[in-house]
Amino acid sequence: MNQLIKLDKFYRSLKDITVINSALDRKRECLKNTVYAFNETVQKIKVSKNIVKQNEEMAQLLEDTINLIKKSSNSWVNNFEELLKKEKFRSDLENYFIIIIFGKVKAGKSSLGNFIAKHKLPKQKVEFFKYDEAGKKQDINKLEEIDGDSFDTNNLECTVEIQGFKLDGMAWIDTPGLGSMVKENGDLAKKYIQSADYIIYPTSSDSPLQQDEKAQLQELFRQNKKVTICITKSDEKIEDECECGSEQGCENCNEGIISKLQNKSAQNRQEQEEYVKKEIVQLISENPDAILGDIYSISTHVAAEALKIDDENLFEKSNIPKFYELITEVVRDKAEKLKSETPYNGLKSFIKNDIIGQNNQVNSINSIRQALQNLDTNISESIERFKLLQANANADLESEIERVVAEYYSKINKKNSKEMFSKIDAELNQNIAKSIQDNIEEIFSNFDTTLKSLTTSFSSEDFEIKDIYEKIEFSTNERNKKIGSGLFGTAASIGAGVLLASSPIGWAIAGTAAAGIAGDYLGGQIGEATGSSHTEEVGVGDNKDEVISHYKSVRLNYYVKYAKSLYQQMEDTFFRPLQQTSNSIASNINKFEKDLRQIL
Repeated sequence: MNQLIKLDKFYRSLKDITVINSALDRKRECLKNTVYAFNETVQKIKVSKNIVKQNEEMAQLLEDTINLIKKSSNSWVNNFEELLKKEKFRSDLENYFIIIIFGKVKAGKSSLGNFIAKHKLPKQKVEFFKYDEAGKKQDINKLEEIDGDSFDTNNLECTVEIQGFKLDGMAWIDTPGLGSMVKENGDLAKKYIQSADYIIYPTSSDSPLQQDEKAQLQELFRQNKKVTICITKSDEKIEDECECGSEQGCENCNEGIISKLQNKSAQNRQEQEEYVKKEIVQLISENPDAILGDIYSISTHVAAEALKIDDENLFEKSNIPKFYELITEVVRDKAEKLKSETPYNGLKSFIKNDIIGQNNQVNSINSIRQALQNLDTNISESIERFKLLQANANADLESEIERVVAEYYSKINKKNSKEMFSKIDAELNQNIAKSIQDNIEEIFSNFDTTLKSLTTSFSSEDFEIKDIYEKIEFSTNERNKKIGSGLFGTAASIGAGVLLASSPIGWAIAGTAAAGIAGDYLGGQIGEATGSSHTEEVGVGDNKDEVISHYKSVRLNYYVKYAKSLYQQMEDTFFRPLQQTSNSIASNINKFEKDLRQIL
């Protein structure tokens, strides 16, 4: 039979599969080290107690962000451990190209496996095995597992346990359907699907591609699995006359009537294939490369019967030769590529979906970045307010000093200056301390300072008001004239005053003239007697305005310096640690993601 050549090509291609999984093991170990090291680092992150004391709202936001990171990191570790458990199955088959036939109960899975195992080349050895519900592999005797050359299945065609066979470089795995009566087997099948290099998904011709099957296929496509879909059991039984021609019948018939198995009509197959293709297109719109090969109908039972009766036409129309052509192409041309890529798909899926995640996915790097962005926005807003406080501080201080000093200005004199300046200091210290505290409390609920250190002191010489004298130099002539003028001017003024009382105008004029003449005469006489010069200090006022101006300048410098040191303390004890914590988290996240993408 010529069609058998297609089968032989498949079995020969299995000999050419060579697989080395050491690269996968290295990547898996690298991912493990990366995830565990990151988790160890983030679990040590703590919020500074000082930050908590100073701004509870900001501290809570930081605490929530850190808790999200810790929770996410713990989930990554747990999920990775689950992934390793799944990979244990792969490690048992690490040198094989793993084909898993996965589908519902009664979808014809075991029948197809039976056919593949039975029609191997004469010198090829088939090694059967099974896994129990807990995923533990059992070395079984061939006769225990199979009846003749086929899998042991019950009347419901439900594979009770995970079972399969190894044939050269291929491992064929027959999973229980997700609708199996044994729930644990269905759960186990989901885990083992992750290990598949290539998946065959059969859907029964009795009712192809039901809703639950669509959901299963969508999950396979989401995991980037390569799938071949077959419409199985595409056959029907008909009644026909037996060739014996006897009404009594023979050993092969019942009263001359025999039951024959034949392929479903071409029209029936075409309609089912078009329906399944239409439904699949909707499922794989975002992943068109997920399907390998056309979707077509097959019948393993018709194929087996055709081989038995040596009917090549019947065998060809069963489409089993076409199925063999497809899987031969996969094994021969794509197996090595799939084998090199598929093992990483589990790691890729874990990294992209579980760790990096989508925009709104919780416990992912993307969700952590959103939380960090929210934290940084709040930090930036607080820093802007903080800078505004600093910018307004000096103006507020200068205004307050001017106001308080103005209130005391008229009361300050030479005798009470020390007392007055002490009172001004006390009032300024109190007012400025309250002003600074009010500003700080706009951002900080309980900044760690009492402001009692805001005190001033000065010695008895500081800000002392004194009289101001100027030195004046006199010649003796100028001085004596001034003295003489002073004496006679005084006497004359007295005499003139008496005369002025009786004759106001005349006596006033006479008194003035007399005073001037007497003064000039006496000054000239004294000047002639003494001709030397003299220097004398003359009082011209006090230095009150200068002292007050100096006081305001000194106090402004003091308060500005004090406020600057206080705001610097705020920056050093709150903003800088807050930013450092946020930046450190972001840096760790960025490095972690970079390491993960290198593994990809």
